[in-house]
Amino acid sequence: LPALPQRVRQAVGQLRFRNTILVYLKVNGTDLFPDNWLYVHDSRLRTGRITNFRNWVPELCPDDGRTVLALEMWCYPEDALWQASDSDLIQLGRQDLALTGLVDPAAIEDGYVVRIPRCYPVYEKGYKAHVQVIRDYLDTIEGLHVIGRYGAFKYNNQDHSLLMGLLAAKNIHEHARHDLWGINTDYETYQERSLISQTGLVEI
Repeated sequence: LPALPQRVRQAVGQLRFRNTILVYLKVNGTDLFPDNWLYVHDSRLRTGRITNFRNWVPELCPDDGRTVLALEMWCYPEDALWQASDSDLIQLGRQDLALTGLVDPAAIEDGYVVRIPRCYPVYEKGYKAHVQVIRDYLDTIEGLHVIGRYGAFKYNNQDHSLLMGLLAAKNIHEHARHDLWGINTDYETYQERSLISQTGLVEI
């Protein structure tokens, strides 16, 4: 936005995001482990989460006896990991997966890398005050609807972001006045079980 007030610009400068690197590995085998995804807590690895797409949605994997796994790595834009080449990241993914013991390293056939910048808002001490300054300014701009992790600086699940989008559409099309900032204000629990109902997000 042009001509941002200095206090708003300063508040924006105090907020940080982390990036995600997805290393997809094609593995020879279909029954690798029973989970949809696993969180990894091992200081030897750069991988933080492994998703098994064959267990998630079998139709996402080819019917050729192979499985696609996604290894997620998180970093800041200035980190060396973000600057690494695809081939180096695929090799790192191979090493990490081997260290987990989930897969025979010889079964890993191929890899592919996707980089997603600025997708994890970092909740550092005092961030809410900075967000409030930004929010107060954005609320003065008629017709602007701020949604999602990137727009609202919220650690949303997909259902939160979908609901934000649906209610933003109602605000635009039906001239409703849904408070988009009020969605996902539980800063203590991020993985709550919930569903989207006709009246909004409902915890189950």
